Amino acid sequence: MYIRFSMENLNTYIGSLAGRVEKLAKAHAQLQVENEQLKVKNGGLEQMISEQKNVLSKLEEQNKVVKIAKAVTEDDDDRKEQRKRLNELVREVDKCIALLNN
Repeated sequence: MYIRFSMENLNTYIGSLAGRVEKLAKAHAQLQVENEQLKVKNGGLEQMISEQKNVLSKLEEQNKVVKIAKAVTEDDDDRKEQRKRLNELVREVDKCIALLNN
């Protein structure tokens, strides 16, 4: 089955088809530009994520050091407090012994 086109109809159809192809080519070019821009933006964001991960890792290490330092400091304070309390108890015992000896 053949459809007969007149020369005028054929020229109109080809013109319409050419117009659609031109629109598709422009849209394709715009999408390629947009795609490149998104690739650049994505690369920047990936780099930012990597930098943030490094910062987070360093901060976690610093936090560990601070916790250890705090634990050591608290232990020293506790030891001093315990030693002070023990000395007070020894003095009281010495006083009691002295009173018993009198």
